[in-house]
Amino acid sequence: MSQKRKIIGSESQKNIVKMYSTYVNKYKASFFKKLGFGIVQGERDRFHVKMLEGTRKGQPPLDLIDCRTTGGVFNLGHRHPEIIKALKEGIDAGLDIGDHHLISEQRSLLAKQMAELLPGDISKTQYCVGGGEAIDLALKLARAITQRKKIISANRAYHGVTGFALGACASNFKDIFLWGPSDFVQVPFGDINAISKVIDEDTAAVIFETIPATGGILIAPEGYFATVRELCDDKGVIMISDEVQTGLGRTGELWAIFGGLYEHEKVVPDIIVLAKGMSAGYYPIATCSYKPFIEEVFKDDPFLHISSTGGSELGCYVCRRMLDIISQPKFLEHVRKMGREFRDGLNELKKKYSNIIVDVRGRGLMWGIEFNNEVYGQVFTVYMIKNGIFADYCGNNKSTNKLMPPLIIESEDIDEILKRLDIALSEYPKKKKEVQM
Repeated sequence: MSQKRKIIGSESQKNIVKMYSTYVNKYKASFFKKLGFGIVQGERDRFHVKMLEGTRKGQPPLDLIDCRTTGGVFNLGHRHPEIIKALKEGIDAGLDIGDHHLISEQRSLLAKQMAELLPGDISKTQYCVGGGEAIDLALKLARAITQRKKIISANRAYHGVTGFALGACASNFKDIFLWGPSDFVQVPFGDINAISKVIDEDTAAVIFETIPATGGILIAPEGYFATVRELCDDKGVIMISDEVQTGLGRTGELWAIFGGLYEHEKVVPDIIVLAKGMSAGYYPIATCSYKPFIEEVFKDDPFLHISSTGGSELGCYVCRRMLDIISQPKFLEHVRKMGREFRDGLNELKKKYSNIIVDVRGRGLMWGIEFNNEVYGQVFTVYMIKNGIFADYCGNNKSTNKLMPPLIIESEDIDEILKRLDIALSEYPKKKKEVQM
């Protein structure tokens, strides 16, 4: 009888790091080694990610509470039984990627379900592999339907690292690649005067993350998106909402742009882009959903945008099960309740450590802790990990750490996260000169 093959931990941590450095990315391997803890992920379940081995010989591996969730990929935690069941059902039924040139049952069923959940008259969905590709498609559609080129985004934005998406990102993601299209204009997020000065009859689209994550979990002033909607309507501009991290219940509502940011502010953009959580952690899938009038772009050629592995039939089946779970009113109320508990606990920590924490902001289960300088924000990531919290700082606002635990988290888990954060803060140097990078 053949032995069951070992998949996780088939090699030692040392050998894995060496292979990663040799064949994947030596600079990333070096970066993680400098942090000084076991860095190869091993078993994972629900809220937890275990490292493969301890930092040093004889030490137990770190067992981390996942408060990063890869930006919302693991909205339902790791190894959710309903998602695993759907994945197995799909495979057993004979589903695979499918052929994107043919009519698909699974894509049709998922698109119908999406149309029933999306705000306003957004009812058409195209499938992609990842968020960057879906943003590319959204910007292509905006330029095609308006026959204009100008794109307005935020100056700390992150929308993906492909083509048009990269053009809408902050400069640190694109300058090294000599990619700075003159048709892409950036403004401070939340500043309505700034966008009013640059939006005009040559503008194809305005694209914003509803809550910029990489930008620092920024919250726009109440009425901001409603005014952006008015400006777009006045100038004939396509309004695109990047809900890759904020959508699918993260804020306590299905869509941050439609009630999840401010309870009574329900703005309907022309296009909504989703990714990350759509996969439920198992099968990559992203969507670009839009109002019916935009479909005219495909009138003369329905194959203008194709994606060989986008909208995998197996992925669509899994995604439908995910939507069944997160769209339940009881589920969303749970997220709101946990969000309030998390907010209150974080604000207590802000009071306790007011000498280094300057702000706590967010919605639902998407929160940022802002420190009084960038060094504190970056180094605190290490202190969190050492105390069993897997989270990181915001790449375009390094003074802020972002916390996005799974949406299925319970009160006792919130308490444990707050306890560990408290310990990490108590151990943290209170003077900048004592912090070592």
